[in-house]
Amino acid sequence: MANDREDELKLHFDLEVEAGIERGLTREQARRAARIRVGSVAEAMEEVRDAGRFASLATAWRDLTQGAGVLRRRPAYATVAGGALVAAVVVNTLVFTILYGVLLRPLPYPHPERLARIFESSQSQPKFPLSIYHFEENLRSARTLEAQALYTGADMQMSEGGRAEAVTAVAITDGFFPALGASPAMGRNFAAAELTQSARVVILGHSFWQRRFGGDPAILGRTVRLDLEPWTVVGITPPHLEHIGGSYRSPLQGETVDVWRPLPLDTVNAGCRKGCHYTNAIVRLKEGVSWAAADEDLNAILAALARQFPDFYGRRTVRLMPLAEEVTGGSKATILAIAIAGALVLLLAAVNIAGLTIARTLARRRELAVRLALGGSRWRVTRSILAENLVLAAAAAVVGIALTAAAMPMLQRLLPAGFPRTHEVVLRWPAGLFAVIAAALTSLAAGAAGVVRLPVSGPAEALHEDSRGSAGSRSRSRLLLVAAQMTLACVLCFGAILMLRSGSALAARSHGFDPAGVLTFSLDFPRKGYGDAEKEIYFGKAQTRLASLPGAQSAGFSTSLPWTGYDDNTSIVVDGYAPAPNEAVSARYQGATAGFFAAIGMPVVSGRDISEADTSKAPKVVVINEVLARRYFARRDPIGRGIRIFGEQRKVVGVVTDVQDFPGDPSAAPSCWMSMAQVPFGRVKAAIRMRSEPMAAAGAVRSAMAEADADLAVANVRTMESIAADAFAERNFALWWCQLFAAIALVLAAIGAYAMLAYNVEQRHREIGIRMALGASRGAIVRLVAAGVVGLAASGVALGLAASPAVGSLLGSLLYGVTPGDAASLAAAGAMILGIAIAASLAPVWRAIRTAPADVLRDQ
Repeated sequence: MANDREDELKLHFDLEVEAGIERGLTREQARRAARIRVGSVAEAMEEVRDAGRFASLATAWRDLTQGAGVLRRRPAYATVAGGALVAAVVVNTLVFTILYGVLLRPLPYPHPERLARIFESSQSQPKFPLSIYHFEENLRSARTLEAQALYTGADMQMSEGGRAEAVTAVAITDGFFPALGASPAMGRNFAAAELTQSARVVILGHSFWQRRFGGDPAILGRTVRLDLEPWTVVGITPPHLEHIGGSYRSPLQGETVDVWRPLPLDTVNAGCRKGCHYTNAIVRLKEGVSWAAADEDLNAILAALARQFPDFYGRRTVRLMPLAEEVTGGSKATILAIAIAGALVLLLAAVNIAGLTIARTLARRRELAVRLALGGSRWRVTRSILAENLVLAAAAAVVGIALTAAAMPMLQRLLPAGFPRTHEVVLRWPAGLFAVIAAALTSLAAGAAGVVRLPVSGPAEALHEDSRGSAGSRSRSRLLLVAAQMTLACVLCFGAILMLRSGSALAARSHGFDPAGVLTFSLDFPRKGYGDAEKEIYFGKAQTRLASLPGAQSAGFSTSLPWTGYDDNTSIVVDGYAPAPNEAVSARYQGATAGFFAAIGMPVVSGRDISEADTSKAPKVVVINEVLARRYFARRDPIGRGIRIFGEQRKVVGVVTDVQDFPGDPSAAPSCWMSMAQVPFGRVKAAIRMRSEPMAAAGAVRSAMAEADADLAVANVRTMESIAADAFAERNFALWWCQLFAAIALVLAAIGAYAMLAYNVEQRHREIGIRMALGASRGAIVRLVAAGVVGLAASGVALGLAASPAVGSLLGSLLYGVTPGDAASLAAAGAMILGIAIAASLAPVWRAIRTAPADVLRDQ
C-alpha cells in the first residue's frame, strides 16, 4: 500500500511539472513550482504516514475504551476471567522471582562464566575437596587457569571492648580475591608469604568494619584481639562483595563474612598435606579457554600426581564444576519443577479464559452476524474481541504486580534455610515485565480462541438458526477446553498428593534421634591457650554446669549435630575385615563426650555410651553406628573389637542407632564417635535436653558457659527442632507450592465445568422444556445434562493420569517412600477431579430440572 501511495504522489508531481512547462516555464522552474505546490514526495509520504499513524492510534484507543466498556457491562465475566488470570499471574510472577534470582541472574562477579569449583573424585566419593599438595601442584603446572585459591570456614571470636563475640571468618589463600576479580577497597591483599600458621593479619568485611568499628579508616594497621591474640588489620573488602559459598565448612553464597584470614599452607605433617581434604577450591579460567581444555589440563596434573603418589591420588580424577551450577546445587531441580507447575497453572488459566471467551462469542453470535451484515469487517470485529482481552490483561498485570509485591515478604519467609541466593529473590523489573507479557499472551491466546468462533453464516441464518441444532456443533471446542482443564488440574493435583504422601512417609520414618526439647549451640576454641589438656578440663567443667541447669536432663558435646551437613570422612581399618579389590573402607568420624547421645536422643543399642572415664589417659575407645556394624562386622559382635582410625587402634565399646545425613537419604553412612577427651577437636556443638521449652533456658546457658570460661563466645543458640525443620524446609517449600497450584487448578477446573454446563443448559432450555412436556423424568434430564460433563471429566482424568508419572519424575529428588507413578496418588487425584466435576454440575442440573415446560412453550 505504501508503494501505491508513493507512485500516486510521484505521478501528481510529474503532472504538475508538465503543466508548468506548458505554461512556458523551463523544466527547472516547473519542478520548483511543483515542489512549492505539491511538496516533495518524501514530505508528502511522511504526512500520509503520520496521518495513518494517528488514525491507527485513534482506532486502537477507541477499541480499548470500547473493550473496557464491554467488560464493565459484563462484571461476572470480567470478575471470573480476570480473577483466574490474576491468580495465574501472581503465582507465576512469584515463581519467576525465584527462577530469576537463583538461576537466571548472573553471579555478582566479573565474568562469572569463567569461575569454577574443582574437586577430586573417586568411585566411592564422586566429589570431595582438594588436598593442599594437589592445589600447590595446580599452582605450579596449570596452563589454563588465570587464578586459583583455597578457602575454608574458620570462625573466630573477637574480644574487643571486654566482651567475647563470635565472628564469621573464612581462611583464604592469596589468590582468592584475584580469582573473584576483586581487591580490597582499602589496604592490601594477603601475600603468599603470609599463608602460614604463624601469620596474624586479617582483612575485615566491609559491613563488619562499619558495624563494629564505625567505618573508621584508622583501623588499618592497628591490631584487634581475635582468638585471644593480636591480629593486624591490613585491608577492608569492597562494600558489596558476596562470598561465593562452598560445600565444605563455608558460609553460603551471598552471606556476610566478618573476617578474612590467611589459610596456612605450611602444615607440618607431610602426609596430611596429601591426604587431608578440608578446603574448598575456586579457579578462574583464562579468557578464551574452554571447559574441556581446562578439564584436560587439570586431569593431566592429577594423573602425574597419581603416578608419583599412588596411595594418595591413585584412581582419582578432577571434577570441574561451573560456580553457578555449584551454588544452586540440588535446589535447581526443585525450582524447575515449581516453574513447570506454574506454567501449567498459566496454561490452565488460558484454557479457562478461552472457554469463557468462546461462550461469550457464541452468545453474541447473532449480534456479531448482524454487525458483519451491516458492513463491519471481520478484522474490525476481531479487534474488538481482542481489545477486550487486552484490557483484561492490562488490569490483571497491574493487580498481579501489586499482589506479588505484597506477597514478597511472605515468600521470603517461606524460602528454606540454606536455599541458594535467597538474598537475590526480590521483585525486580524483569519480574514486572514477565507479569505483563504473561498476562498479555495468556489473555490474547484465549481471545484468539473466541475469534475462531466468529459466525461464518449470513445474518439470516444467524438470526433464525435453531439453538439445539447449532449448540452441538458450536460447543465442541468448549467441550475440548473443559477436558483440557480437567487434564491439567489432574496433573497438578497428583503432584500435590504425591508430595503429601511423601511427606507423611518421611515424617513416619524413624530418624534415629529425638529433636524435641533439645537446645544447641556452638563453640570454637582459639589456638592460643587451649591445648588438649585445657580442652579436656573445659569439657568437664562446662558439662557439669550445663547438666545442673534447672530443667536439664542431660548435656554433652560433639563435633556435629544430626542433619547439619557434617560429612568428615576418613579411611579406617577394621579388625578381621578383608576389603574387596578397590573397596574404600571409610566412615564419618566425629567426637563426643559423655551425655551427648542421651541429650540428642540417640539410643545405644548395644554396649555402652562414651563415659567420663574415657579420658586422655584411658584406653582409646570408639562408638559406632548400626550400619558400620552391619557392613564391616557382618555376623560378629563388634563390642570389644578393634578399629584403626588416624593410625591409632581403638576398641569398639558401643553401637548407636543410625541417623541419616539428611532426612530423605535412603540410608545412613557408616559413622563412628571418639571420646573428645582423647581427640580434642577445636570446633564443637553442645546439646542440652530440657524438660521445658528449650529456648527459655538460652540466657541461663550463656551464663553457665561464661562461668566455665568467659573468653569463649557462645554462638548459634537454637533448638534441635529448628534444625530438623530446616532439614525438611525445601521439601515443605515444594509441597506448599504444589498445594497452592493444586488449589488454583481445582477452582479453575470447577469454574470451567460450571460455565460450560450452565451455558449448555441455557442453550438447550427449549429442548429441555419440550422433553419434560413430553413426559421425560427428572432423572432423564439429569442424565442428559450431567452426562457430558462427567464424560469430559473422565476423559480429562484419563489423560491426566497418563501424564502424571512424568510430572512425578520431576519431583523425584524430593520424594520419599513413594514412586513417581504412585497408584494411590493417581487414584486420589482422579477421584478428586471427578468429584469437582460432579460438584460443579449440581447448580446447572438443578436449574435444568426446575424448567417449567409451560413457560418454555409460551415463549415459543
